[in-house]
Amino acid sequence: MDTTTKPDTAALWQDLADALNALADAGLHPDFHDRYGPSNNWQHQPYVSSDVGNGPWVVFDLRERAYTVTTRERTLAGEHSRPRRRPRR
Repeated sequence: MDTTTKPDTAALWQDLADALNALADAGLHPDFHDRYGPSNNWQHQPYVSSDVGNGPWVVFDLRERAYTVTTRERTLAGEHSRPRRRPRR
């Protein structure tokens, strides 16, 4: 049985809910997606877009291992889909 204490993440989830509610209140209803295929080396890559045509997108950058604000064009061109390079030996 795992007895390690888990960090309390309730506040983080509430912050996420508050941010999503703020977007919805502004009329920017987020759409959640997952890029997966040969363009990103078959890695799941979540991203969020707005129902507004040219609004910003938030994508999980596979190289930086963090979410970043970007554009539709940069996401679909695979700019954030390149995995981290292995160090040369």
